[in-house]
Amino acid sequence: MNFLELIKRASPSPEPLFTGKWATLIFRPDLGSQQEFIVGVIASINGDTSPQIKWLPSLSRLSALYGEALTTTEITALLSGSEQAIRFSYASTLEKIDSGTPHVSVRPCGYMATHNIDLELISLLKRQSGAIWQEPQAREQTMDDDWAYSVMLNAVSAIQSQSNLWIPHRTLTLQNKTLSVALDSGKSYANIISARYSSYQTVERHIYTSMLQVSTAHRLSSRSSPPALFVVLPDAKTSEEALTSKKTANLLREVEDSGLMQFCEPSPADLALKLGAWASL
Repeated sequence: MNFLELIKRASPSPEPLFTGKWATLIFRPDLGSQQEFIVGVIASINGDTSPQIKWLPSLSRLSALYGEALTTTEITALLSGSEQAIRFSYASTLEKIDSGTPHVSVRPCGYMATHNIDLELISLLKRQSGAIWQEPQAREQTMDDDWAYSVMLNAVSAIQSQSNLWIPHRTLTLQNKTLSVALDSGKSYANIISARYSSYQTVERHIYTSMLQVSTAHRLSSRSSPPALFVVLPDAKTSEEALTSKKTANLLREVEDSGLMQFCEPSPADLALKLGAWASL
């Protein structure tokens, strides 16, 4: 076997899209005890202005250890407040984060390099949390980002021919980096996101991840117009859907303040009209 020939034929591996540092989020229910649990992980990604946080998908096993003394609702409320404090105090480093409570601490673990932040954090959390990890329940797949992409593709095709907008397989390679981007108007990039997941945290995570993808594409290609996000909101037929829709709209206003354009509608047809207008800018 000619190893020199094999080396010549070998193609270089793409560089990791995301690099930074990660840490575990430690929960100590009783401050007078040394017992503690890893309930989350957090990543500080180079070039990102906000941390990436992943909590346990279920707290039932942790709550079961304490019975009525510590309910799942109480733990969820504590971790939710802690996340707000973490995001507020974050300044591109994990070392000086304030969790807002002595019950939650941040323990830096080292460096990370990955192509997919979400999958990497899930893998890290699953390994670190041990026995209290519980596989998340299957969510309805018909309303995920793939669903939103499909219905938007059909809605746009129904009103105008914009076949050149859609990036094949939603995969864009720029400077040896592989990005997940759906739309290219020639002046700007954009992604399509569903806000119809059962958990608002999932919606939030997908928006932040998609925001980073299109922002990176915009920076690497030096496009003239700002990148954009198109979000299909819930129909708001229930109080929970209405709350998710309100939270998503508020989050998108923050996204807009960071320099991205954002468009959101519960109706794919109405959102398609905005997409068409964006493509014509």
